[in-house]
Amino acid sequence: MPSEPELLDAKIRHYIYQRFIDSTLPPTTEDTARHFNQPISCVEDSFDRLAQAHQIALAPGSHSIWMAHPFSGIPTNHVTRIGSKTYWGN
Repeated sequence: MPSEPELLDAKIRHYIYQRFIDSTLPPTTEDTARHFNQPISCVEDSFDRLAQAHQIALAPGSHSIWMAHPFSGIPTNHVTRIGSKTYWGN
């Protein structure tokens, strides 16, 4: 049975992808903490675990999401347009 942190990580990972799909940008730790009614420190720990598992990539020295494959949180040369939305890819 998954541990509590593993369950939170799975929910947060899903939320990260949903935010990319809905808004074309990744959520911040503040957005995520508010969404899950969790302290920012818990979300930062989850982001760290997801990054260590290569599920997301964080900007060096921060908790800003650079990418969650195939999405990029920063502009790249790999652009996809779906309807009115523009996504950056890796």
